[in-house]
Amino acid sequence: MALFYNDTREFSPEALEELFLSVQWESGNHPERLAKALRHYGAVFSAWDGSRLAGLVAAMDDGTMTAYVHYLLVHP
Repeated sequence: MALFYNDTREFSPEALEELFLSVQWESGNHPERLAKALRHYGAVFSAWDGSRLAGLVAAMDDGTMTAYVHYLLVHP
């Protein structure tokens, strides 16, 4: 598997739905809301296996000192 990494904040709802439901997270049932929310996170990094979203980490921060990892998902 040759993964590549990206710092995009733009995701298709379908890619998010597949990833979040692969780990049985209920929020995967709301992919449009996830796509909108991720555009506003302080940091978003994703791993891709070809065109498939294979992993995601997203952090919220105050812009100065504090950050919280809100999402950390890896497709099984």
